Amino acid sequence: MKYKHLEFWLTWNNNVEKLRLPVIPPKIAVKIGHSYIDIDLVAIGEATIIGESTLEEYSFSTFWPETYDPGFCEYDGFPSPEEFVETLKRWKNSGYPIRFTVTGSEINAAVTIRDFSYEWDGFDIDFKLALKEYRFVTIESTEVSIPFQTTGKGKRPDTRKAKVSATKKKEEKKSLVDKYNSR
Repeated sequence: MKYKHLEFWLTWNNNVEKLRLPVIPPKIAVKIGHSYIDIDLVAIGEATIIGESTLEEYSFSTFWPETYDPGFCEYDGFPSPEEFVETLKRWKNSGYPIRFTVTGSEINAAVTIRDFSYEWDGFDIDFKLALKEYRFVTIESTEVSIPFQTTGKGKRPDTRKAKVSATKKKEEKKSLVDKYNSR
């Protein structure tokens, strides 16, 4: 059987920060889907409309050891389990995607951390990680020019109440109101 050397990498901020898993997971689950819409049509019955591909999902479980053991560790000099957990939490809460790469495979994708659970025995950390592909979306703004259109009916009527002074005589008040209403 041909041996394939794999390395599992998690990187953040265009490789400014990197984590290489010291223990290769025994297997990785990859979910590849497609979107569909099922509709009911009169006289035909149920029909399916095929949509676009959904984002890929990756999940695996392994452990992060406290100390190097050549029996199961791929390399030496990795961060402590506590540093690993804190780094993943910080990356998850940063609001930015990370990159998940498995060398020797076709997996190299920007992803979001969907689920990270772990158990700690005081030394090693057993963990499960679920990642989902991240699609970069750019929205371009466009300037729209809409000319102002009038109805052609002239000015809008003034619907405010007339201000009448209490010091004016009754006849003057009435003539002011009539004058105002005749506008």
